[in-house]
Amino acid sequence: MIENRKDEHIKIAASNDVEEGNSLFDEVQLVHNALPEIDFDDVNPSVSIFGKRLSFPFIIGALTGGTETAERINGTLARAAEEFGIGMYVGSQRVAIVRPETARSFRVVKDNAPSALKIANLGAPQVSRLSERELIDWVNEAVDMINADALAIHLNPAQEVFQPEGEPWFRGVLSKLRLIRRITNRPLIVKEVGNGISMEVAKMLAEVPVDAIDVAGSGGTSFIVIESIRRRDTGESGVFRNWGIPTLLSICETSSVYDGLVFASGGVRNGLDGAKAIAVGADAFSMSRPMLLSALKGYDTVKDTISRIMWEFKVAMFLTGSRTINDLKKAPIVASLPVLLWLIQRGVKCKLTMTMYDTWRPIASILLSKLMSND
Repeated sequence: MIENRKDEHIKIAASNDVEEGNSLFDEVQLVHNALPEIDFDDVNPSVSIFGKRLSFPFIIGALTGGTETAERINGTLARAAEEFGIGMYVGSQRVAIVRPETARSFRVVKDNAPSALKIANLGAPQVSRLSERELIDWVNEAVDMINADALAIHLNPAQEVFQPEGEPWFRGVLSKLRLIRRITNRPLIVKEVGNGISMEVAKMLAEVPVDAIDVAGSGGTSFIVIESIRRRDTGESGVFRNWGIPTLLSICETSSVYDGLVFASGGVRNGLDGAKAIAVGADAFSMSRPMLLSALKGYDTVKDTISRIMWEFKVAMFLTGSRTINDLKKAPIVASLPVLLWLIQRGVKCKLTMTMYDTWRPIASILLSKLMSND
């Protein structure tokens, strides 16, 4: 049953090492400003997302729904989202649509976070198989269930391939996204679940057009690992455990070709990571597994976790002389050679490469040629 699968995901994510890859946030450095010419209290990290004012650009990541445990988790996180004035995704709502008796595990978000930014969530594989009438019904039901301010469609081909009950159906997803864009009066987000968005995919999504892309790159929770544990994989998935685009690089790839909002998730583990994400091109950031682990310990732990993330984020702003989020977007940041090599080889012209692109390209070409020739 789908509810059992949801509880399995929670238990495995909470009790196993399911993080894989490297987000590469440690490979970039914000430049310290010893004379910021602002007081710490002058820092204003608030931002407007889809008409909602957030105290800082943080969104609780998509997690779960459909079970009693999920209901408790969602209720706890929704209370925190309301108290702190931040955003919140819910997990995939397919379970509540096909089994209406589980919908309360999602409605608890509406009840506990009436004014917070709330994002509904459906899966691309299921959307791809729905008729136009069914799709309209699903979208309306998902949005109404939590009184959502926006709708996310998640892309999870890697998870579906390794999931025992997987549905790796992605033919026709673009046409369904265009239909959703026409029929809904809510902003449309497309998100990955831990393997990243490339600039090629971002270009396709820009043509829909979608209102935001959540890159959800590699370096955090891996659903390849989670599903492999569920299927008692004895090694078949080992080749693909590190599959994906690191989150930092996915932000750069996406923001280089897409003018809408970019959300950063996947291995974001503190407020400094979040600040780096904003500085390289994101508009907001989110975390999932850290919020899950906190929610399982109780509301006070969730509050402590969000308070810490917010404080770290504000410190990063202060130490770069950034009074506002727009200032942080302009803050100087430098990257290591491996990051630059990827971006130059891919032809990504973003903040990290724009000013030095012509300088680094010949250097990278020489290094690559030497590596290939084994000299």
